[in-house]
Amino acid sequence: MRSVGLGAIAGFAAPLKLAAQTETGTGIFSLNVGLMVWTWILFGLTLLVLVKWVFPLISGGLEQRHEKIQGAIDEALSARDEAKALLARQEAALEAARGEAREMLEHARQHADGLRKEILEEARAQQGQMLDDARREIGHERDRLREEIRRDAVDLALAACERLIRARLDAEENRRLVREFVSDV
Repeated sequence: MRSVGLGAIAGFAAPLKLAAQTETGTGIFSLNVGLMVWTWILFGLTLLVLVKWVFPLISGGLEQRHEKIQGAIDEALSARDEAKALLARQEAALEAARGEAREMLEHARQHADGLRKEILEEARAQQGQMLDDARREIGHERDRLREEIRRDAVDLALAACERLIRARLDAEENRRLVREFVSDV
């Protein structure tokens, strides 16, 4: 295609040269009709080549680029919508997890309160049982000590009596001493 275009331009260049030589005026503002005609012919041919082959290629490339950009925009919009939907699902899941955590905490608190009450009741029952056992033990010990004191008092009284009897054999005096001793005890 390029070689055809260059050959055509070379073929048209020869008559232009002839027309330029046949013109009479020289200078910057002189009008050369042959040159002007060939310029318009070449401009028309160039325009024809551009419209027929070049502009469709450029237009096709621009159209492809437009489609590619539009596809990227559509993908970006789709990805944004998908991200928004995913974010909404994540927020809903997070809120559900928070609600579940609150429920679990409340259940754990209730369970802990129940255990605390149960432990307190059990401790109170054990405390009461221990107090009852201690009172019984103290009562048994008190009774045992009383009995021991009585035995010791009787032993002391008998020992005192025995000494008195040995020291004095007076019965009246012995009775009076034993009564005093027993009343003191």
